[in-house]
Amino acid sequence: MYVNNVILVGNLTSDPQLVENDNKVVNFRLAVNRWRKPPSESEGEEVKERTEFIDVECWGGQAENVNRSLQRGDRAIVAGQLKYERWNDAEGAPRSKVRIKAHAIGPSLEFQAIDR
Repeated sequence: MYVNNVILVGNLTSDPQLVENDNKVVNFRLAVNRWRKPPSESEGEEVKERTEFIDVECWGGQAENVNRSLQRGDRAIVAGQLKYERWNDAEGAPRSKVRIKAHAIGPSLEFQAIDR
Protein backbone atom coordinates (compact mmCIF):
# COMPACT_ATOMS: atom_id res chain seq x y z
CA MET A 1 0.00 0.00 0.00
CA TYR A 2 1.28 3.46 -0.92
CA VAL A 3 0.52 6.47 1.25
CA ASN A 4 0.83 10.05 0.01
CA ASN A 5 0.06 12.25 2.99
CA VAL A 6 1.89 15.30 4.35
CA ILE A 7 1.35 17.67 7.25
CA LEU A 8 2.81 21.19 7.10
CA VAL A 9 2.75 24.13 9.49
CA GLY A 10 3.45 27.58 8.11
CA ASN A 11 2.18 31.09 7.48
CA LEU A 12 -0.12 32.20 4.66
CA THR A 13 1.74 34.57 2.33
CA SER A 14 -1.50 36.14 1.01
CA ASP A 15 -5.23 36.00 1.57
CA PRO A 16 -6.88 32.80 0.27
CA GLN A 17 -8.39 33.21 -3.21
CA LEU A 18 -11.81 31.60 -3.68
CA VAL A 19 -12.83 30.57 -7.21
CA GLU A 20 -16.41 29.50 -7.80
CA ASN A 21 -17.21 27.45 -10.91
CA ASP A 22 -19.06 24.12 -10.87
CA ASN A 23 -17.29 23.53 -7.57
CA LYS A 24 -15.58 25.90 -5.12
CA VAL A 25 -11.80 25.90 -4.76
CA VAL A 26 -9.54 28.09 -2.65
CA ASN A 27 -5.83 28.56 -3.31
CA PHE A 28 -3.12 30.06 -1.14
CA ARG A 29 0.61 29.80 -0.58
CA LEU A 30 2.14 28.61 2.68
CA ALA A 31 5.62 29.70 3.83
CA VAL A 32 7.21 26.84 5.77
CA ASN A 33 10.45 27.44 7.71
CA ARG A 34 13.10 24.78 8.18
CA TRP A 35 15.95 25.01 10.65
CA ARG A 36 19.13 23.00 10.75
CA LYS A 37 22.27 23.08 12.82
CA PRO A 38 25.62 23.42 11.07
CA PRO A 39 27.64 20.19 10.75
CA SER A 40 29.99 21.16 13.60
CA GLU A 41 28.40 21.86 16.96
CA SER A 42 31.01 24.50 17.88
CA GLU A 43 29.88 27.61 19.73
CA GLY A 44 29.28 30.76 17.77
CA GLU A 45 27.75 29.05 14.76
CA GLU A 46 24.14 29.97 14.13
CA VAL A 47 21.26 27.71 13.27
CA LYS A 48 20.45 28.08 9.56
CA GLU A 49 16.90 28.86 8.46
CA ARG A 50 15.40 28.16 5.04
CA THR A 51 11.89 29.03 3.85
CA GLU A 52 9.97 26.86 1.39
CA PHE A 53 6.86 28.20 -0.38
CA ILE A 54 4.15 25.60 -1.01
CA ASP A 55 0.94 26.12 -2.99
CA VAL A 56 -2.18 24.73 -1.31
CA GLU A 57 -5.65 24.04 -2.73
CA CYS A 58 -8.84 22.81 -1.09
CA TRP A 59 -12.33 22.22 -2.40
CA GLY A 60 -16.04 22.49 -1.58
CA GLY A 61 -17.31 23.58 1.80
CA GLN A 62 -13.83 23.56 3.25
CA ALA A 63 -12.77 26.09 0.60
CA GLU A 64 -15.51 28.46 1.82
CA ASN A 65 -14.47 27.97 5.46
CA VAL A 66 -10.81 28.66 4.71
CA ASN A 67 -11.75 31.76 2.71
CA ARG A 68 -13.77 33.11 5.67
CA SER A 69 -11.41 32.01 8.46
CA LEU A 70 -7.81 32.54 7.35
CA GLN A 71 -5.92 35.53 6.03
CA ARG A 72 -2.42 36.64 5.12
CA GLY A 73 0.06 36.09 7.97
CA ASP A 74 -2.04 33.51 9.80
CA ARG A 75 -0.25 30.39 10.97
CA ALA A 76 -2.00 27.25 9.72
CA ILE A 77 -1.71 23.48 9.80
CA VAL A 78 -2.33 21.79 6.43
CA ALA A 79 -2.75 18.04 5.87
CA GLY A 80 -3.18 16.60 2.41
CA GLN A 81 -1.76 14.89 -0.65
CA LEU A 82 1.31 15.94 -2.59
CA LYS A 83 0.68 16.74 -6.24
CA TYR A 84 3.64 17.14 -8.59
CA GLU A 85 2.84 19.35 -11.60
CA ARG A 86 4.92 19.71 -14.77
CA TRP A 87 4.48 22.04 -17.75
CA ASN A 88 6.40 24.09 -20.32
CA ASP A 89 6.46 27.87 -20.00
CA ALA A 90 5.89 30.34 -22.86
CA GLU A 91 9.52 29.91 -24.02
CA GLY A 92 9.22 26.11 -23.96
CA ALA A 93 11.38 25.63 -20.85
CA PRO A 94 10.26 22.81 -18.55
CA ARG A 95 8.79 23.93 -15.22
CA SER A 96 7.51 22.04 -12.18
CA LYS A 97 6.19 22.59 -8.68
CA VAL A 98 4.73 20.73 -5.75
CA ARG A 99 1.18 21.51 -4.61
CA ILE A 100 -0.78 20.18 -1.65
CA LYS A 101 -4.38 19.07 -2.24
CA ALA A 102 -5.57 19.64 1.32
CA HIS A 103 -8.10 17.51 3.13
CA ALA A 104 -7.69 19.28 6.50
CA ILE A 105 -6.73 22.89 7.26
CA GLY A 106 -6.86 24.74 10.55
CA PRO A 107 -5.28 27.58 12.47
CA SER A 108 -2.13 26.76 14.42
CA LEU A 109 -2.21 27.88 18.03
CA GLU A 110 1.50 27.23 18.56
CA PHE A 111 2.48 30.87 19.12
CA GLN A 112 -0.87 32.33 20.23
CA ALA A 113 -1.00 34.27 23.48
CA ILE A 114 -3.28 32.76 26.10
CA ASP A 115 -5.32 35.30 28.03
CA ARG A 116 -7.04 33.80 31.07
